[in-house]
Amino acid sequence: MQVIKGVPTPLEIVVGEIAKGYANALARLCECLRLRKEYAGDLELASVADTVMKALAEERPVEAGPVRVEVRRKILGRSLRAFLRGQEVDPDELLSKISQARSRAAWLQSDCSDSAILEPVYATNDRDAIEYAVRHLDELSNVCGGASLQLEGLDMPQYVKEGIRRGVERFLAGR
Repeated sequence: MQVIKGVPTPLEIVVGEIAKGYANALARLCECLRLRKEYAGDLELASVADTVMKALAEERPVEAGPVRVEVRRKILGRSLRAFLRGQEVDPDELLSKISQARSRAAWLQSDCSDSAILEPVYATNDRDAIEYAVRHLDELSNVCGGASLQLEGLDMPQYVKEGIRRGVERFLAGR
């Protein structure tokens, strides 16, 4: 096969596509890690939402996650006091915050699912590149903190290793 100067070979094109896929996947992964950390309070609140909403509806006390609901008996009925992270809030305000937290949690779960994060790698249509990403997602998340990947000794084609290496370099250069 004759190589024309200035025109990439098919192998170079594949390596470039793998690099592009990994760079984009790492960008998504790191952004999702940042968002999960930033909205950890909302995720915690969303995880106890059903319990808290049921307690408010039934006017019974509950302590779940960052929420505490107290019921005080009065002459003509009961009154509810709600506390979110130690601060007293109106029960309606608490329900509003729960709704926002559930919405944010659903958004994060959808946009930051493993398949959503790895979508750019899936687009490469390279079985080895996809398999590595799926099996080593935790290792890939370490790149967000500046760690490097150890690709030596892995049983995969050299062009895939080169594509992953270039993708990590491209991602780190763009930060």
